[in-house]
Amino acid sequence: PMSSPRGSAASDGSADVSCRTEDAGDSTTLLYSVIRLIFRATGFVFYATTECHGVEDFPAAGEPTLLCFNHGNGLADPLCLIKATPRMVRFCAKDTLWKVPIMGTFIRNSGAVPIYRQREHGDQAKDRNLEVFRTVIEVLRAGGCLGFAPEGVSRFLPYMEQPFKTGVARIALEAVRQSSEAGDADFKVNVVPVGLAFTHREKFRSDLCMSYCKPIVVDAAYAARFGDSFEAAKALTCRLSADLEAVTINAPDWGVIRCGITAARLHQAADSQLTLKQYLSLLRGWVEVLKLAPADASGGGGGGALERDAPKASALAAARLKAELSEYQRLLDEKGIKDERVRRAAAVGQALPWYWCAWGLAQRAVLCSLLFAVATPGLVAWMPVWVYVKRRERMLMAKGPRWNDSVAETKMMVCALIVMAFVLGCLGYALLHRSAVPLAFIAYLYATMRLYEEAVADARSCYSLYKLLFLRPSTMAAMVQKRKAAKAALDAASFSLPDGVASEVKTTHDEALPKTSWRRAFDFYFPWWLSRLLVLFMRRRKKDWNEVLRLEDHNTMDYVE
Repeated sequence: PMSSPRGSAASDGSADVSCRTEDAGDSTTLLYSVIRLIFRATGFVFYATTECHGVEDFPAAGEPTLLCFNHGNGLADPLCLIKATPRMVRFCAKDTLWKVPIMGTFIRNSGAVPIYRQREHGDQAKDRNLEVFRTVIEVLRAGGCLGFAPEGVSRFLPYMEQPFKTGVARIALEAVRQSSEAGDADFKVNVVPVGLAFTHREKFRSDLCMSYCKPIVVDAAYAARFGDSFEAAKALTCRLSADLEAVTINAPDWGVIRCGITAARLHQAADSQLTLKQYLSLLRGWVEVLKLAPADASGGGGGGALERDAPKASALAAARLKAELSEYQRLLDEKGIKDERVRRAAAVGQALPWYWCAWGLAQRAVLCSLLFAVATPGLVAWMPVWVYVKRRERMLMAKGPRWNDSVAETKMMVCALIVMAFVLGCLGYALLHRSAVPLAFIAYLYATMRLYEEAVADARSCYSLYKLLFLRPSTMAAMVQKRKAAKAALDAASFSLPDGVASEVKTTHDEALPKTSWRRAFDFYFPWWLSRLLVLFMRRRKKDWNEVLRLEDHNTMDYVE
């Protein structure tokens, strides 16, 4: 509808929303495929584990689709969605991002659509967004896929911003109305909620679980069930909110999530292995239980408001559980001991004999030293990047807590640009000089990352064994009693767990893996022993999904530098 080419700047410096005919539909452009490949490499390096569940049910190419996601991690959210979603997704984002150097190039060429906010454009924002609305409708009617964040803003919070904006619902209903008037009575829009759940969204080598929900089909029959478009948009927004809340973790504050992490550790059976989705489902379940506690329940940095329909027994059990978990976790943090050590002491009367502690400490120290020695040249090569990223991180944090959500996107974009430049340079040198040395150097730098992960894990074990070696028996006995009290409170409150949580956790690890997991592909194409070696080389098998590259236990999802 507009004459200027897509992606160019308008005469006043704002982003252009024009939509060329060949771009309005669902065909994935070559440039978008290149961007997706870069983002996949970036995500593979930044996140140790990425599980994608339900993506096999995503609407096929050519079906009008609105992808809706929770937005708490800045531009890292669409980056993760681009790399995982099988179709080209055109995201809607604030137009000021088009002016950001380098990042704006990626956004412009990913097919994104600019949204004009009143704070930057004043009274002109409404008129400009009418053109955006027409562009979005045109993309949908051409069978395209658009990405929206119903919260309307990205914030580093322990919950989604509520209430959701009704824009997504109004767009879907308007596209159906226009198509029906044009004679296409069978036209429908698939609204697909996608939950993004991070263990530590801003931390390098943390974990991400993406849950693609079943599509919500919006057609003429759906719209006819309501009295007017306002009621239909409100109902659709409520359904979208409920579906996203079912696959994300939402707590009134970080203290509730902290208690939920402790509860998940107590709930998990000894020596059992959970997939990332199973762990996050268990955590979400206990967060929902803890939210039943009255607001004045002690511990955990505050609690959720008592829900009006929550039975009194559930509220009392949740309040007791919250207090016991807070006290137990406080003691673990104070002594530097992990729950698994206290669990063993509670089961057999002693965590570990002192000579086992000393021997294990010596073994881990030697292995840690060897790993660091082998990785040192690579770590030196990575050092300038690390220093630059830390400086950028501190600059962002100096602006205030509302910039926390920009930390991950900054790290990932810097990582993408540097890795892309380095890999292209090495490939160019290898082709020019017909040498395999640059390719070996690329492999070594990846191995450096894995060696560093394992070295930090061994250093963490050394620290834990050191703390355990000098822990007094009387202190361990007190911790065992605290754990028993917390476990008893956990069992007493378990009847409030949401339906399906306990049964999902009982599913075997292999059965709970994503259907599209590359681990399954390895199991199919390689012998099982070779498959396990390849998986081990590609990512670390974590003992605790809450691990980060730190010596001490990181028992929170809040930002910690």
